[in-house]
Amino acid sequence: MAFTILHTRLVDRGTALPADCLRVADGRIAAIGGPEIAQPGDVLVDGSGTTLLPGLIDAHVHLAPGSTGLAATYGVTTQLDMFSMPEVIAAETPRSGFFTSSVGATAPGGHPTIAFPPFPSVTGPEDAKRFVADRIAEGADHLKLIYDDGSGAMLNIPTLTRDTIRALADEAHANGLTVVAHVSTAAGAVTVAECGVDVLAHAPSDLMTPEDIDAVKNVAVIATLGVVDMFGSPGHLPLQDEPELMARMPARWRRVLDHQSRRWMPPQAPDGAPARANTLALLRAGVQVLAGTDVPNPGLVFGASLHRELVHLVSAGLTPAQALVAATSGPAEVFKLTDRGRLVVGARADLLLVDGDPLVDITATQRIRQTWVAGEVPVEYAGSTAELASIRFLGQTTARIVKALKEQWPGFPSPEDVVREDGEVLGRVVPVTGGWLPTTVFGAALGPASDRDTAVALVEKEGLECLTDTWWARTDGEWQEAVLMEAQPERVRLRWKDPLLEQPAAGRWYDLIDIDLSRTSHR
Repeated sequence: MAFTILHTRLVDRGTALPADCLRVADGRIAAIGGPEIAQPGDVLVDGSGTTLLPGLIDAHVHLAPGSTGLAATYGVTTQLDMFSMPEVIAAETPRSGFFTSSVGATAPGGHPTIAFPPFPSVTGPEDAKRFVADRIAEGADHLKLIYDDGSGAMLNIPTLTRDTIRALADEAHANGLTVVAHVSTAAGAVTVAECGVDVLAHAPSDLMTPEDIDAVKNVAVIATLGVVDMFGSPGHLPLQDEPELMARMPARWRRVLDHQSRRWMPPQAPDGAPARANTLALLRAGVQVLAGTDVPNPGLVFGASLHRELVHLVSAGLTPAQALVAATSGPAEVFKLTDRGRLVVGARADLLLVDGDPLVDITATQRIRQTWVAGEVPVEYAGSTAELASIRFLGQTTARIVKALKEQWPGFPSPEDVVREDGEVLGRVVPVTGGWLPTTVFGAALGPASDRDTAVALVEKEGLECLTDTWWARTDGEWQEAVLMEAQPERVRLRWKDPLLEQPAAGRWYDLIDIDLSRTSHR
């Protein structure tokens, strides 16, 4: 479909162009100019009061099934994957929507072993040639390596040696790959820069000295300032405070965020101030700063969280124009993506049309009017099988991490079943910020968070008894009264109390990711 967007503000490389119209044909930008560029038969899009941006690029993600579809609904049309298993990569489409490192290079037992199924590791420099060749065979577009001994989090974990990093970087460069290094400290950033890497996957979390800045001035940095959005107040996460982003979010992902907001979080959450200061200092030293989210960590959502990252970059001291470059032409240049990230004739028509002027107010990127991927409106993601697969994948990953943490640190707070003497599970108590939350077997809260003994006592008293109460339930509309007919850990069968609703006499089964349940009245 050919179309022309009329009378919009065109922003390329953080600068408003003199032209105000853009034509798309055959999935590419065909012309830029005035209204005269429109051709007979074009669909005309009125862009009055809007800004047209290149599709945004998230320079740090970890793929999940269907993640490109969710990201595209927010105008994030390209994702740079920084460690995913080959089977996840193979299942994700379209391939043009992401570029990947495949498996990252880490020492046996090193970070992030607990987050993934078993994968190849690197024991020394002699493994570099084989490791890089294997990643290229899996379709890797760049190389990711991990240099992190855990010292930034007061841990002691295995990591790569300097000689191994040099060997990996040399082999990757010999094969035309950009090399990205995960580090968490300023000292680590200096080390990998000296070993020849091209990009830091994160801004260091401790304050860099002028000497540190000088040592890394020839590499790019993916700031990932928004990782602080993993934390919030009890029962609430920062992303939930963005009305435009939440309005576009599928109901299932809203439930994921709500569940994550009630998880246990450390009492002293990082505020990200050193990383913000480092990002600004690096930018002023001439370092190319890129926007990335590290999604899907808790509290972060594909696509939506990149708009939050832009806000964090501006809060760190970047201008809105610099933040937009960090999410468009910047990563395209660093990762040699020559067909995107720009509004130029011949580029892919990956586009984001927003209300307002993000060069003045960066939050305007959240006021999305329309997105296009290669000139096409993205297919509907909400309610799709891809959405269901991504949420199930996220749940499996979370369970694997919690299990590993529990094995390594037996005292790590994690949910506990409350079991009756005959073995029947009555419910669970879930560690949250501020205490323990008593819940039913299907995860609905029975009361407020309290100390563990009080929470257990409430589950013992009401865990089964409450199932006969009237509940309030909501799928994707208004709250309504319902009766629970049967409950299982992952789903419930309920019957709506409204006699005018058509429903089976025995009620209907709902997966928990498709329904909200509450004991509290919502009249």
